[in-house]
Amino acid sequence: MVMASAGVNNMPEGPIDSDECRLRRRRLEPRRYVHAASASSSSSAPAPAPAPEEGEAVQPSSSASSEGSGTGSEERLQLPQVQVQVQGEASGAAPQLLPPSKANSNSKVQVQWPVAFGSVALAGRLREMEDTVSVRPSLCAWADGSPMHFFAVFDGHGGPHAAALCREQMHTILAEELAGAAAAFNNDDDDDRQSEIVAWRGALWRSFARADGLAGLACACGRGSVPSCSCPLSGAHKGAIVGSTAVVALLVRDRLIVANCGDSRAVLSRAGVAVPLSHDHKPDRPDEMARIKAAGGKVIFINGARVRGILAMSRALGHKVLKPEVICEPEISITERSEDDDCLILASDGLWDVISNKVACDVARQCLEDGSPTRAPAAGAPTAPAISQEEEPRCFRAAALLARLALGRESSDNISVVVVDLKARG
Repeated sequence: MVMASAGVNNMPEGPIDSDECRLRRRRLEPRRYVHAASASSSSSAPAPAPAPEEGEAVQPSSSASSEGSGTGSEERLQLPQVQVQVQGEASGAAPQLLPPSKANSNSKVQVQWPVAFGSVALAGRLREMEDTVSVRPSLCAWADGSPMHFFAVFDGHGGPHAAALCREQMHTILAEELAGAAAAFNNDDDDDRQSEIVAWRGALWRSFARADGLAGLACACGRGSVPSCSCPLSGAHKGAIVGSTAVVALLVRDRLIVANCGDSRAVLSRAGVAVPLSHDHKPDRPDEMARIKAAGGKVIFINGARVRGILAMSRALGHKVLKPEVICEPEISITERSEDDDCLILASDGLWDVISNKVACDVARQCLEDGSPTRAPAAGAPTAPAISQEEEPRCFRAAALLARLALGRESSDNISVVVVDLKARG
């Protein structure tokens, strides 16, 4: 009510001039605020607000208030519409991006899926360290500009030569192959997802084949060249008997691409369930045993199933002396990411020999949740954080905890673990 103003108590007696009453009522009415940019579009300068009387409440002024026009309530009713238009055009705020619908899955607008990572590599109870890990966030970009993140574990056999070579060169080889595949895919008029998958698979197959060809020339420093490397580590070169497993994970948009060759393993934790994304290549696996026998080889059981009684796996990079039974062709799985995904674990058999998939996923998930009590926006949201180039402490702690658990369970091999957090956490 008007009586709420302290200025009313000082009103003079007798008739009141109507202009003064109108002026007082206008000062007591709440102002309607308009974005500052609307002031420049006004054709006339705003009139200064009248000075407040003693004891009267002062309202905040605006350069584009309704008093500047000098007209009645008709213009004041139009101001909210002007305010909405100006905020959309001149405020500079970015429009809110909506997640793409299923009907428009091939839209150019892409959401950003969170990725954080950490890794640990331990010699364990062995004197020589033959495992290596490789983490390369934002390794390259796919044909649509989406970043591709590279994570891998390599478990060397017969020495660290092949594993060291994979650590130093596999990501470079794969980036070259992906660049060629992206150029070919980009020139193709067919945007079918299937052709994209074929391009990814082809790039991975060619990369593994190139790394396999270099493995026999590998030095323990990670170089593969002819003539042999001249560094101090070249004296331990063992040529045809060295080799390595390789489990490689590529993350692009909402896809998890895993290529595996050997008995290292990739496991996805999804909604509390352990989902294996690779399968170990053991000589006693029925399909692998049939392939080895078809190639003229034998599986001999000496401290477990072994190709020719030597190698305890049926696929690997290198091991030239064991070909054609031991091949380098990877098995590739492509999985669509979900908001229920917790983390991805890549590890050598030093972990998986003593820890089950379920236990590893439970330990890693709990460690990540304990280290990040505040949950950020959900996976797939447009506001997901950018990909860090450094290892996250929570992921490192999860990987270190898994390695320590394997040591506590008396693992007798090298232990290498990479934990990739697939949720955006605070």
